Amino acid sequence: MSDYSHPYLANCAIDIEEMLKELGIGSIEELFSDIPEDIRFKGKLKIPHYPSELEVKEHIEDLLSKNKTTREISSFLGGGVLDIYIPAAQDELLRRTEFYSAYTPYQPETSQGTLHTLFEFQSMLCELLSMDTTNCSMYDWATALGEAANMTIRLAKKKFTFLYTGAIAPNRLEVLKNYVAGSNVTLVEVPYDITTGKMDIDKAIALMTEDVAGIYFENPNFFGVIEDNIHPIIEAAKERNIMVVAGVELSSLGLMEGPGDYDVDIAIGDAQSVGGGPMNFGGPLTGVFSMKFDRKWTRQMPGRLVGISLTPEEGKWAFTNTLQTREQHIKRHRATSNICTNQALTSMSVAFHLALLGPQGITETGESMYYNAHYLKTEFEKIGVKPVFNGEFFNTFTVDLKIPKDKKKEFTTFMLGRKIFAGIPYSLDGENYDYIVTTSYLLRKKDLDAYVKAVEEWRQ
Repeated sequence: MSDYSHPYLANCAIDIEEMLKELGIGSIEELFSDIPEDIRFKGKLKIPHYPSELEVKEHIEDLLSKNKTTREISSFLGGGVLDIYIPAAQDELLRRTEFYSAYTPYQPETSQGTLHTLFEFQSMLCELLSMDTTNCSMYDWATALGEAANMTIRLAKKKFTFLYTGAIAPNRLEVLKNYVAGSNVTLVEVPYDITTGKMDIDKAIALMTEDVAGIYFENPNFFGVIEDNIHPIIEAAKERNIMVVAGVELSSLGLMEGPGDYDVDIAIGDAQSVGGGPMNFGGPLTGVFSMKFDRKWTRQMPGRLVGISLTPEEGKWAFTNTLQTREQHIKRHRATSNICTNQALTSMSVAFHLALLGPQGITETGESMYYNAHYLKTEFEKIGVKPVFNGEFFNTFTVDLKIPKDKKKEFTTFMLGRKIFAGIPYSLDGENYDYIVTTSYLLRKKDLDAYVKAVEEWRQ
């Protein structure tokens, strides 16, 4: 072996030879002897060799330039991930090494800054959601839903049916199904009204049998429709001792009531839209799990809670992990969930973001999104394009475009040619695509007008 060192691979030939000798093996291939020969990679990795760091940087920048960002293309995408602005102060705080290196501390009380920030995260979300208790976060909205469904089953005892709205995001439904797979839990869909897009009240109540432990709805739902007449369903559930779970869009709560105000038991969602981070190809996200306070319920809550405790020094307080019913801690096989961490770094990002925005800021961003969406709806109607549903909405609505399935790629290319991400295609009739359109507060009037103009051109 020659003493040749690759500029981007740390181990030179001599290093490799010494390590193999220490391990008592003759080649690197022997390290992978457990992997069947016929499925192993053959040949050498095509790692380019550039003589200087500058040339590597230029090559990477050339590759990255092929990506198109939402600063170059107007985005009407949504579905749980929103195009947001990250203030410089938020990034500066988040990148402090005290937070960045201790975001999931295993000696947590030594990381008082992290615990303090997570406590503020919990507190601000309780205020935003009008709920009593919020945990330190989940992976995302979908996993929070799976955990909520299982929690209602555990608390109900001998009730094994969970109802969910038909106006649910498909990815959340798939995760929910995976969470209850292999158990004796039965999932039953509650249909939505095809005119309003809201949950069908009569059918929901009719499905509330003795075996039902919980019922789930989204507000606004996947199609963007606000469930503004949900009270009869909640009241019927309470009469039957059925727990109510609401999935909410947190960015709407500067304008809309928090779920605690209309008496739900558990509120879930995703805090990405209120500062959890950029869209970033769909993650990482920040799942939210909040509920009414009940000591018995709290013991069944997944994840962990940060609280405040007295210290031996009089008058001094400390932040501490108050509850962590996770499998790698004291609960082990009796844990409420196998979630083994929480999105602490993005949770802290949310705390910084909400602190910078304040109550007025969260209201103003909500108003901007609301007005953008309703302006867009009005302009669409001027060219003969109407929403699919007539229910009220926040910043998302489903546009009746009826793009034939074999024209979807052509339509996408057409819109991209005009620098527009058109939204989420969704087939309601099985033959055509309508589009679920979401407006962020970063869109300007000219972006909204350009979208309407592009759709008008397509239809001509």
